[in-house]
Amino acid sequence: MKNRVLAQLPPDDFLALKPMLTPVEFKGRAVLQEANRPVEYVYFIEDGLVSHMAGSRTDYVETAMVGVFGYVGVPLLLGNPVAAQRSIVSVPGTALRIEAEDLSRVLTTRPQVRDQLLRYISALIAQNTQSVLCAARHEINQRLARWLLLANDRIQNDVLYITHELLATSLGVRRASITNALLHFEAEGILQKSRGAVRVIDRLGLEKRACDCYNIVRDAYAWAQVTHDDHHHAGCAHGQDGIIAGTA
Repeated sequence: MKNRVLAQLPPDDFLALKPMLTPVEFKGRAVLQEANRPVEYVYFIEDGLVSHMAGSRTDYVETAMVGVFGYVGVPLLLGNPVAAQRSIVSVPGTALRIEAEDLSRVLTTRPQVRDQLLRYISALIAQNTQSVLCAARHEINQRLARWLLLANDRIQNDVLYITHELLATSLGVRRASITNALLHFEAEGILQKSRGAVRVIDRLGLEKRACDCYNIVRDAYAWAQVTHDDHHHAGCAHGQDGIIAGTA
């Protein structure tokens, strides 16, 4: 099991969920959740990448990305049966899917499951709000570096199967701007691009070119992964180092 939210559950709570979890595969550009539609399933991502998209009927921009650190179907945990954003697959992968009604029943009887899932939402909100600031204040090269680092963390592979069009849509910029930024990173030896893919060669170099938004989002997810038992100890370490060791 790769999903970090499920991995942090107490064994008894996970065993209660396990019979209801169904492995599923999703292809690129597949819509897991449509905006303004009822949440029928919750997807705990195991591989791949899903983008939460907000916008109008013809224009979308990414507000957050979901990978092994999270799940799709957050409105259900907040008592809202209808999704506010579209959730679309950016990178094909797999997930463990549970019906919304089944998860709701578990949440009423097992408070620790609800607590763990709510911890993820705090990190997701941090990513949403930081995305707004990043889009308004930072240069395209910084924003692209941030996006690639967050994707690299979630896919846990140096090769990202993404297109210029996807990156342009996610960041809300022209495709030409993405192409120029990638060429710049490639010239510096940070990335190697090919048709439909980008390979991260120099991770440290990419981090140096990203804005601080990456560190803020990374730390928010690191906190969300701390278990109830070691929260106090890890919280002390977090205060000393700024990050929690062993998380991305």
